[in-house]
Amino acid sequence: MNLLDAIGTKETLVCIGPGGVGKTTSAAAVGLMLANTGRKVCVLTIDPARRLASALGLDRVDNEPVLASEDLPNYWVAMLDPKQTFDAMIRRYSSSSQQEDEIIANPVYRNLVTRLSGTQEYMAFERLWELRESQRFDTIIVDTPPAQAAIDFLHAPSRLAGFLDNRIFKFMLKPPPLYLRPIAMATRGLIKQIASVVGAEVVNDTMSFFQAFSGIEDGFRERALMTSELLASQATSYLLVSSPASDALAAGSRMVGLLRGIGHQVDSVLVNRMTPTYAAYPRDPGAPPEAKEDLMRLTQMRTHQQLVIDGWGKELGLEGWYYLEDLATDVSNLAALAEVAAAMEQCTLVPFQVAE
Repeated sequence: MNLLDAIGTKETLVCIGPGGVGKTTSAAAVGLMLANTGRKVCVLTIDPARRLASALGLDRVDNEPVLASEDLPNYWVAMLDPKQTFDAMIRRYSSSSQQEDEIIANPVYRNLVTRLSGTQEYMAFERLWELRESQRFDTIIVDTPPAQAAIDFLHAPSRLAGFLDNRIFKFMLKPPPLYLRPIAMATRGLIKQIASVVGAEVVNDTMSFFQAFSGIEDGFRERALMTSELLASQATSYLLVSSPASDALAAGSRMVGLLRGIGHQVDSVLVNRMTPTYAAYPRDPGAPPEAKEDLMRLTQMRTHQQLVIDGWGKELGLEGWYYLEDLATDVSNLAALAEVAAAMEQCTLVPFQVAE
């Protein structure tokens, strides 16, 4: 099986991996490879670093998908903007323009969008669902942040749904029933104490925010649950991108374990930046001795990488791997990316083998 066969019909492809292994470039190249087959593809990066634009030679990539080139009508790219996505969710689920304005203008909401831990991940799965729901694309490729942040993204839908079901959250959204009014009265003293520390304005803004938010939490919860189903479906595939470096492989092992811990499975492994293979030593009699020594050293390095990766894959219980050889230059334009995509088309599954 080649890499194109493995992922060619998937509706969602999630690329995970440690930092510094060329994951974003690989995600972009996979997208270009699929677009060349006629599929309409969108590469969505949720990594705050702007590596996708750099790999494509573009000035910038925004929340709304844009064509990577006028010459590539099937190849779109987008970069998550959490605030734009959050604002769109508020507009979608608000019952009136007044409720929408009250939420978006609230200082607590503005801080929530820009500072709350997890907002990037929550809005990432929302943006993925929006693009999936639009039915504009045959395949959406998600370029995740490195390492743990990628797992946070995959875990975010169920975590948000659980938070919205929390009794304390529901208590803050709606006035308490009559039999709980004495408890509510008893909390006023605590609220006053909190206000004396953080300020009455902060407390008032917070209470106003939760009151304004009441009634739209069901839409948030429903979307989170649907995205969880999407990420667990057979139409979604997970591609682990690594390099042959020992620290990258170790990080990849941890990610495989964490992924399994939340109910997902790595389907394909792409090892990037392998030392190139060389068929023979220089045949030119005039070649300097150091050329032969360098070639021997590189050949030994490639053999060592193969052995290390075989042992790594066997320990994880994976079937095999695909690889791309190291390029001498950085990928910073579509022409260079097209070379990577062409090499990917030739990638075939290499079974993991360990000497007995």
